[in-house]
Amino acid sequence: MTRLPLDLVTDILLRQPVKSLLRFKCVCKIWCSTIDGPDFVKLHLEGSLKNGSNLSLMFKSLHLYSIGFESLNTGVELDHHPLWDGFGCETEVVGSCNGLVLLENSPGKLALYNYSTRKYHQLPVEPIRMFERESDDPPYICYGFGYDSVNDDYKVVRMVLGSFWDSGEGLSSPDAEVGVYSLKSDSWRRVFSLLSLYRPFYHKYFHRWCGVLAGGALHWVSPRDPVNDRPNFIIGFDLRSEEFYRVSQPDYETYNFDLDLSVLGGCLSALCNYNSQCVDVWVMKEYGVKESWTKLFKVEQPRLQFLKALAYSEKGDQVLFLKNEEKLVWYDLQEKRTRRVRTACVLGSFSAQLCLGSLVPLSRSKGAEKLLDKKEKRNKNNRDDFLSEGFKLVL
Repeated sequence: MTRLPLDLVTDILLRQPVKSLLRFKCVCKIWCSTIDGPDFVKLHLEGSLKNGSNLSLMFKSLHLYSIGFESLNTGVELDHHPLWDGFGCETEVVGSCNGLVLLENSPGKLALYNYSTRKYHQLPVEPIRMFERESDDPPYICYGFGYDSVNDDYKVVRMVLGSFWDSGEGLSSPDAEVGVYSLKSDSWRRVFSLLSLYRPFYHKYFHRWCGVLAGGALHWVSPRDPVNDRPNFIIGFDLRSEEFYRVSQPDYETYNFDLDLSVLGGCLSALCNYNSQCVDVWVMKEYGVKESWTKLFKVEQPRLQFLKALAYSEKGDQVLFLKNEEKLVWYDLQEKRTRRVRTACVLGSFSAQLCLGSLVPLSRSKGAEKLLDKKEKRNKNNRDDFLSEGFKLVL
């Protein structure tokens, strides 16, 4: 075969899925160094984000499963993830960003995992200072995970909410402990309290404990105050400045709904559930601009207790939803009807997280990330499989 210029080979490789690229690294040292290079990793990630390729869904049912977004029929059980304990029932997928997922199976046991490369990094244990005495009430803990593009750093946010009392204006909490983990420094630090933001509001817990990532910030919903009939409000956490703020919302016709958050088409999405009969789907098309909130459509079905938007279809004419944490459905934007997706590997109630396959490393320091080598193919077998398919190029 005619020798190809390296820039042309690189352009071809950038169009390949992650699974193929991991095998192509076995072809020669030049390909391996190219694919591992930070510029290649960044360009491949940007291409996947732009084209909506290399997508999959990660499910938490009795175990963790990964299912390709193209088929959504059969999946692979992630039976040897970093927090695998032989049973796997307790591990939760807290968040996903740029191919990395945050796993948690106890308040102090967290791990970042690139499920494509099978590399992981276990976070250092950070004790909860507010609840060091045995007499303290059990804490309510919320997590979030995202990317700080300004500082090129992946961060984990942990909010620990304290005990509650009746202040005469609804239930109030004395304080909250907020910690931020930086992957770049591999350390935790504490940021200022949430007290000033939520003192007047009822929040026995933050609805949907996993933070929603959009616009370079994480978001949670505070529940409605049943005492004073105050509406839901959205709390944002800027990953760059590490500050909390209130997020502006649309001008709803009424506040008689339960609010959930999702991300749809890269935009923050608000889902307003009216008495389990219908859900209005809003998106903030320009993050931080109140006037950019747009009502996209309404989903009307009986017993619609919970709806989470996951992604648009390839043609953009359907939206994939998780309904009532028990089924996946495609919603046709033209016909305004839903069609159930049959997933053979998931039974009972489950959660779902949209994930992106990538080559993003967990550290620039050698030895700081580990390779999960169980059930891993040897390099020799990868090379033999690759050459047997006739993809050999001469450099």
